[in-house]
Amino acid sequence: MVNVRGQNQVQEERNKTMWRTKVLVAGLIVCLGATLPVTAWAMDCGGGHSGSQGSHQGAQATHEHGTQSQAQGTEAGHEHGAVTSNEHTAADSIFDNYFDIRASLAQDTLKDVSSSANALAKAAGDSRATGSAGTNEAQEKTQRSLETEMAAAARDLAKKTDIASARTEFGELSSQLYEYRKATGMTSDNVHAFACDMAKKVWLQESADPGNPYYGRSMAKCAREIE
Repeated sequence: MVNVRGQNQVQEERNKTMWRTKVLVAGLIVCLGATLPVTAWAMDCGGGHSGSQGSHQGAQATHEHGTQSQAQGTEAGHEHGAVTSNEHTAADSIFDNYFDIRASLAQDTLKDVSSSANALAKAAGDSRATGSAGTNEAQEKTQRSLETEMAAAARDLAKKTDIASARTEFGELSSQLYEYRKATGMTSDNVHAFACDMAKKVWLQESADPGNPYYGRSMAKCAREIE
């Protein structure tokens, strides 16, 4: 005779084992399901962080390259600008020294007049004084002739020891430079041309505020702007 109670107990034990197994499997699935997103997020975050770091490094490299290129371009432009700004022609020297002479005479002094006049004569004697030859033979001839005349007038001016005779010679030099400026096409610059009706002479200066070199401080504003 089969022991029914024993069979029931065995079956019950099997059912409990199966239940425990299901619970264990379910718990494992739940555990894995719960941890997978965290692991995925961590991996994604790590990957995202690495990607962000790569993007940051790429952006930083681009920024540094751009900054370096810009700095190099600025430096090259600065160097190029420096070369351009340092270009000083003989014509520039003629006008610079002339302006220094005018400023001294306007202040009733011969200080530095002789040295400036000699420097002007040297520049005027340079065949490159205009920076380029004339556009035609007649213009070039006029320019060279005026350069010769200015050199001679400047040398004579450098020898003057009294201000009256220096001003007379300066008047000759000013007339020549006025014509020279027109002959070389420099009339569009920022130089101002004035006439003194009392002295019946002209002069050039950089400032629009006149300083009469023929009468000095006593009649500094005796001037009529003609250009």
